[in-house]
Amino acid sequence: MPIKRTALIPGYFYHIYNRAVADNLLFSEERNYFFFLSKIKKYLNPISDILAYCLMPNHYHLIVKIKSDGFSASMHKLALSYVVSYNKIYNRKGHLFLGPFQRIHIKNLSYLLHLSRYIHINPVKANLVITAEEWKFSSYSEYIGLRNVDFINPGIVLDLISDDISSSIDDQITAYKDFIQKWDVDYMKFVVKRD
Repeated sequence: MPIKRTALIPGYFYHIYNRAVADNLLFSEERNYFFFLSKIKKYLNPISDILAYCLMPNHYHLIVKIKSDGFSASMHKLALSYVVSYNKIYNRKGHLFLGPFQRIHIKNLSYLLHLSRYIHINPVKANLVITAEEWKFSSYSEYIGLRNVDFINPGIVLDLISDDISSSIDDQITAYKDFIQKWDVDYMKFVVKRD
């Protein structure tokens, strides 16, 4: 029986993700991450707002808001372009991704906010870094004003972090940092308690 896929409808938010097949890496070295980001900009930015991303050694996460039809076709072009180049560089053949990209419809703004935190904290959970801002291959640096990448739109999520509509961007950044830090503290309490 074929797998029923969530429809991708313009105007809605989605969590997009995929992972490497078997025990392979999607990103073997730094230049792979930057190349994949260039493909996101080329293929996805014209048809979606990219709200957040995190590229991990063997998987990736994106939060997007679809702007127009054709997202699946653009994701296919992105993946194919990346795999062909990756296979050529590393003299390999065959699939790199486990299958077609996965998607989850984000049905409410609270989930959108918490998903952004989950995505940004991924490298910490995987013990790749101590703090979220240390990981170069996520949009967290854009969220806290350390870097400006022209295809990331953190404003939608940052607007959710404060109940005060008159809060400044600096207030939103501080609140988002606290939001991330609170997760770090809660997670560490869990790890210590578990051991």
